[in-house]
Amino acid sequence: MAEGYFNDGTVNVEIGEHVFVMPSIPRRNIILEPHGDPATVLDSGGGILDLEVAGQRVRDNLGDAERYIYELLLGLAESDPGDLAHEDNRGHRSVMGDSVCIGGQGEVRGSKFADMRFDFLSPEKSSEPAWGVVPATPGVYPGTSTLRNYAVGGVSLGTGGELRIEMTRSWPMREIPRARGARTSVPARGAVMRFSVSAATIAGTSNLALTLENLARSIGPGLVNLTGNGNTYADVVLENARPGHTDRKFTTVEFAFLKQI
Repeated sequence: MAEGYFNDGTVNVEIGEHVFVMPSIPRRNIILEPHGDPATVLDSGGGILDLEVAGQRVRDNLGDAERYIYELLLGLAESDPGDLAHEDNRGHRSVMGDSVCIGGQGEVRGSKFADMRFDFLSPEKSSEPAWGVVPATPGVYPGTSTLRNYAVGGVSLGTGGELRIEMTRSWPMREIPRARGARTSVPARGAVMRFSVSAATIAGTSNLALTLENLARSIGPGLVNLTGNGNTYADVVLENARPGHTDRKFTTVEFAFLKQI
């Protein structure tokens, strides 16, 4: 089934179907260019793999798919270094130990199809851990729907909305000089979740610019709850609201909200 998982001993999550990992392998060599002499290239040691990971999953409805993405990113945001594992379409398996998730994003296509991307770092090493067990996929989250009724603090964000969820965090990884590999530094730096809602705003009988201004004013500063499709994301704060430029009575506005983890 080309599934995958991440397990740090505490957080153990499956990361979807059709999982694939593409590692980039940069080497930070030193180049000496003395005047009038041939250049010298020195291997400084170390080695960190940049892992681009993709995963997908078909869920029950839009809200269920969004909640699936959110819970997965939340688990990765709170994880320590662990095993990143996946198998390809022919059943060949790979495990990359001591991997650290530094970010990810997901959005839903076709109201059910969760499409996700993750960024990991992993030190180079001579061997990797053995394959474990892929955790069970979470069941359908109760109360979810496909209403596209996004609101924040009780204020509707428009009609026909779409949601994209992102997670970023900083976890430095230090290369080992004159050797091969790297060590992770602890503790992890704070993780941030970003919710981007794109929805249509219709001015009706008022001026569109005034409608957008009143919408931003009604959201106000401070922590609020973002709701939609039966889910509630507590304690978010508005980052920005960017409308598409138009001279009509409606436009698409992309709202961005931040949540600290």
